Amino acid sequence: MRATGQRGELLVAERLIGQGWSVAPPFGDNDPFDLLVNKGDRFLRLQVKSTLEQHNYRHSRPHYQFQLAHGVSSKKRYTADQVDFFICCALDTHRFWILPFEAATVTTLKIYNGEDSKFHLYEDAWNLLEK
Repeated sequence: MRATGQRGELLVAERLIGQGWSVAPPFGDNDPFDLLVNKGDRFLRLQVKSTLEQHNYRHSRPHYQFQLAHGVSSKKRYTADQVDFFICCALDTHRFWILPFEAATVTTLKIYNGEDSKFHLYEDAWNLLEK
């Protein structure tokens, strides 16, 4: 499981560096964010969530699923003073969704394919980090 998260963090860092951001992971494993990024006078705390592939359950449309919570035994929601953005990464297709903290209103995020998905507007919305 940890390798899945690390792969996602590296892919996100590569994208951000390519867009002119400075990227730093926190040392240790006790911060609520995965990456601290800077561009100009803008500093952001990013929480990267990764999944290996689409879920394709019998009675549901295919979708990517991300846990927007932390903790091993009991899941706790992140707070606005811990995280500025969630970056959700699908490792099988290298697709990314950039969600401002306010848009992440659930602990289990399901992203369905197609423009009718309510999260479609966040796909590759890297520009949101600039605002």
